[in-house]
Amino acid sequence: MIRASSIYYAILICVVVGICCSALLLISQYSNLFALQMEMRTELLANNRSAINYFLAKGPTSIGDSDDIDLFDNGIVSRATTHPWGLYHVLQVRSTLKQDTVSRSVLIGQKYKKRPALYLADSEKPLQMVGKAKIIGDAYVPQKGIKKGYITSQSFSSFTFLEGAQWHATHKLPKPKAGFVVPARLTDTVAFVEELKKGEKVYNAFGNAPLYLNLRENELLGRELEGKVVLKARDSIFIHRDNRLEDIVIHAPIVVFQKGFVGSVQVTASQKIILQEGAVLEYPSSLYLNFEESEESLIYLESGSKVLGKVALVGTVGGKPGINRITIGKDAEVIGEVYCEGSTALKGQVIGSLFTHDFYLKTEASSYENYIEDGRVDQKALDPGFLGTMIDDNIIGSYGIIKKL
Repeated sequence: MIRASSIYYAILICVVVGICCSALLLISQYSNLFALQMEMRTELLANNRSAINYFLAKGPTSIGDSDDIDLFDNGIVSRATTHPWGLYHVLQVRSTLKQDTVSRSVLIGQKYKKRPALYLADSEKPLQMVGKAKIIGDAYVPQKGIKKGYITSQSFSSFTFLEGAQWHATHKLPKPKAGFVVPARLTDTVAFVEELKKGEKVYNAFGNAPLYLNLRENELLGRELEGKVVLKARDSIFIHRDNRLEDIVIHAPIVVFQKGFVGSVQVTASQKIILQEGAVLEYPSSLYLNFEESEESLIYLESGSKVLGKVALVGTVGGKPGINRITIGKDAEVIGEVYCEGSTALKGQVIGSLFTHDFYLKTEASSYENYIEDGRVDQKALDPGFLGTMIDDNIIGSYGIIKKL
């Protein structure tokens, strides 16, 4: 005769075994479902990358909103939107499969034809080279050409001042593309920097509306800002070296970067932009100053400072030489492109292209027009992967990725 306790234990074991078997079946089912979702997600990501390449290859027609497109007839629908951000464009591609969506934003730039090293508008004065001044690459210069120059106690000392073809420039610079774009401000995306908690990173994805941060004081201290953020002040902004800034736009009449600052930003101003000694703006950064003839405006790169990207000074062409100018100090460097509708004072170097209305040199003894002392422009040293240009007639249409955002 079987005892009741034995039957109880047998039933208990059966229940436990049943629960374990059911759990295994559920785990197996969820594992298969997870594997299927991961496979779909992987396919969705791969499709989105292909869609980015597709829209980039379309060239200028990809700027704007696109229609929905199924690239591989696999049910994944992709759509592209673009918007300007400073001197660059952001391409956002969204791919959707059923209820799942992935999105990726990239900073893009157009590929270019052969860049000149120098384009100096013809002001009916020759370009005079002093000291170790040198141009490497093709140069568009006034009809009176390039000559060895002489200033107080110094003359031209290099073996040659031009390594490249020499062409005649016109009286005007090539037309620039559309200017610096600061996106429209929405009332629900405005805050004051001073109200944010110090030490916390502020990040705003490029798929969102721009976040506007107003600065009540003139100094920015100990902040970490990244993404689609516009930092704005009514008067001036002094950026301390302890700030961590990436991809943001800065908008103020005067912007100064402290000695030793390192970051990636785009700046638009109306009076002055100054990089103190050793400050570095990483690629892709830009400096853009829109000046008025009645005011003195200045972009000043002090010794050892560096900009990787674009530097532009635009406004009323001509005027008194040296009043509105870009100054690239000794051992300072721009890697990319410089466009100046005023005067350029070049003692450092430009790796890439320089477009300027005239040159300006000031010494303790006197000032000189269309003189370069020890400055250097080297187009051939520019990495061929550098994308983007401010010149309308210097593009070949297709786009490439500057940076993944």
